[in-house]
Amino acid sequence: MRQGQNRLLKVMGRDIERLRPYFQEQLLHAGEVLCEQGEEVRFVYFLHNGVVSKLTTFSDGLEIEAALVGREGAVGATAAIGLPHSSTRDVCHMRSHATRVPAARLREACLASPHIHDVVVRYALWKLTSAIRNGACNACHSVQERLCRWLLSCCDVLETCEIALSQEVFAKMLGVQRSSINPILQELKAEGALGIGRSRITVLDTAVLLDWSCECYAAMRQDQQELHEALQVLRPESAASPQSRVRATHPS
Repeated sequence: MRQGQNRLLKVMGRDIERLRPYFQEQLLHAGEVLCEQGEEVRFVYFLHNGVVSKLTTFSDGLEIEAALVGREGAVGATAAIGLPHSSTRDVCHMRSHATRVPAARLREACLASPHIHDVVVRYALWKLTSAIRNGACNACHSVQERLCRWLLSCCDVLETCEIALSQEVFAKMLGVQRSSINPILQELKAEGALGIGRSRITVLDTAVLLDWSCECYAAMRQDQQELHEALQVLRPESAASPQSRVRATHPS
């Protein structure tokens, strides 16, 4: 069982036992669609690695990324707190592992456990803030700024500087043609910021990407830190009694 690797499951503490009977370990594949935009969310996926893009799709076939999800979160979690249909098309980009839970069971757990409810609500509010920032960034900033912001964010979600994705994926996430991003990637390579291989980008110098990125990355990074701190406060051990904290501080 891999649930310890997902941060949301990790902070659920003993209340996770309400969900454990319904855990389904899933191997996700590159290109796999977890839920279509507008569909009822039947399952929630707690990722342990990899990355999933939440895409806004349009009638002409254009898609643009609204948010990224990695092991810090879950795909479809908002279904447990009153949003039963997906507002995005959720696509897995690489071979990944996840714990899948029926959305109805997570909804029941939220009703029965204030702690699980608080974890899901805090995560959902953070993801909403992230999507709003992402939308504003897509509307106001250049392809160069958005590409650098996306590369940095992807490294954060994957927790590695190796991004095993093609340039076609990068372009699709930004809602542009590959021809728009290839010259930027080549410039970044010339600056020593990137190593470029077949369907793989290696970030070598984050300082250059930060210089070329817009202000949105720093704001999103701060939002993520605030989520992490909020979830730490919610950890069961944070609510330990004063007596137990004294024993932990002054062992016999």
